[in-house]
Order: sequence, then C-alpha cells, then structure tokens
Amino acid sequence: MKFKTLLPVIAALFFLWIFYWALFVPKEDVSGRIYNSLKEQEKKADLIFKKVTVEEVVNGVKYWQLEADTGMLNKNAGLAALQNVEGTFFNNGKPALKFSSPAALWEKDKKEIFLDNPVGYDTASEGKIDQLVSSIRAGKFSFFSFPKEYKKGLGYWFKAKNLRWRLSDQKLFCQGGIMLNKGDAAAYAETLSGDVEFKKMELSGSPRIVIGPAGSIPVTLEAESFEITGRQDIFTASGNPRIKWQDATVTAKTAQYYQQKKKLKLSGEVVINFRDIKAWGDKADYFTEDQKIVLFGNARAEQGGSKLTSDQVMVSLKDQKISLVGKSKLVINK
Repeated sequence: MKFKTLLPVIAALFFLWIFYWALFVPKEDVSGRIYNSLKEQEKKADLIFKKVTVEEVVNGVKYWQLEADTGMLNKNAGLAALQNVEGTFFNNGKPALKFSSPAALWEKDKKEIFLDNPVGYDTASEGKIDQLVSSIRAGKFSFFSFPKEYKKGLGYWFKAKNLRWRLSDQKLFCQGGIMLNKGDAAAYAETLSGDVEFKKMELSGSPRIVIGPAGSIPVTLEAESFEITGRQDIFTASGNPRIKWQDATVTAKTAQYYQQKKKLKLSGEVVINFRDIKAWGDKADYFTEDQKIVLFGNARAEQGGSKLTSDQVMVSLKDQKISLVGKSKLVINK
C-alpha cells in the first residue's frame, strides 16, 4: 500500500486522538491552547507527516529540535502540530535540556513552542528518568527537582503539566501549580520561568519556600516572587518577605536564603514577633538549623517587660530566649 493511500487513515487517527484529548483530558492554560489550536487546524492543515523533525534556527544558532511520530503543518497560519515528541533545547549551540511530550505546537511566526505534559532532564539524569518519574506523586502540580548543590549529584529533571518557550527571551515558562524540590528546600508557586539550563529561575503566584532542616521544625518564607540562582544556590525573595516558624513571624524589606550556609540574610527594618518576645534590627542572620536569629544595627528586644539594646541581639526561637552580644544596655522593669 502506497504512502499516499495511507494519508486519510493517518489523518483520521490523528484527529481522533485530538478529539479524545479535547473532550476527556483536563487541561491547564498552555495545554488547552495546544489542543484548541490542533482542533482548529483539523481542516486547514496543508501537509501531514510521519517521523518528522522540526527545529528553530536563527542566524545560524539552533535553539531547539523536535522529532515527532506524526505532524501536520498549516503554512498560512504558521503552525506545526506534533504528536509523540522527543526533543532537545540548546544553549550556545550545545544540547542543554532533553525532553519528551505527547503533543507539541510550534507557532512559527511568533517563534514560540508549546509542550503538553513534558518530561525533561539533563544528561546526568537521563539514564534514570523513567525511575525518577515513577517515584513521584505530584498530583495537580508540575514537579521540578534540582540538586542541592549546582551541577553536583543526580542533576535536574521535571514532569510538568505544560511548558512554553519563546525566542524573544529564550525562557521556559510553566504555569498552573508548581512544586520544586532542591535539597532541604521545597518551593510552591503558580508559575515558574527560567533559562533552558535553569541557571536562574523565577517563581511567582503566591510562592512560598519551605526550609526543612534535619531534626527541626520547618521554616516557611513567603514573598511576592522568588528568584533562584542555581550557580550560587541562593533563593532571593522580592516583595514583602515574611518568615514563619511555629507561631513566630519575622518581617524585613529583603530576604535571601543561602542554601549551602543554611542561613537567611535579612535587611531593612527586621522585626521579630514570638510570644512574649519582640525584637528589631537593621539587619539579621537567621540560622535555620539552630533556629537562632542574630540582629545587628540598632538591635533591641523586649521580653517580659525587660528592654535590651546592643550591638547585636540574639533570639533563640527554639529556647524562647534572648541574649546580648557586644556593647549592651539592659533595663529591667519591676
């Protein structure tokens, strides 16, 4: 049987698959865009392919490459719809991130690519990706895993609900609920964006970071957004950072978590409220393993009617105590 006689059969199976996904599979926004576009192109595709390869090359630089079992192309709309995809994102012309996806949409004119339910990984995780994916129960979340130390250990991998890449900023974008694990830190947010090597990522949409030191009650850091700098293993909070530990709260203008040092650095009107303790300072270091906070710069504290001022004031949340460091003044109210 010649290939031309198979085209109607291929097209029928392809559109049946699209119809099934459109009706029965829950979609996030990006996934919905993929399948809505696929359905719109059912009667508009110019060409249908089997075993097709497409790629984005601009000024001699390759950004990504896809290999698909089946594909259809609408030249006028500048759309390519692909099924059962294996692909690679490149950085400076070199392979950076490998992935697979049951469906993809390439908007050629807009230079954007959309992936549905992709699984992605770097070369360090490639041999174990099936085992890793089967080990998670992310549920409604897109799950991203990174080593505690950049470029050490297993490497990074993810199983996402959706993913978008665009040439304009060369960033990956995932939305609809994010769960991110990185060593002792777990992050939750509505959206994640980053470069194809995840050297730098941003979390937004009610994000929070939960830091779980071994043998200690977790610390939760909330803010309007977070930036994760992979190379330095630093989490930077932007917009009203707020730290919670049991019923203690700590606020500041800025907050950064230095993961390798297991320390939060706070600055700008640092305030601690914890039961009968209230303390202030211009800056502070929060040691997450010991649950101790050292305030410095106009440091002062109150507890049980006593007022303390010092070069440095240490608040032990675990012991519910305050202590003075350096030149100090203590006023005890009887």
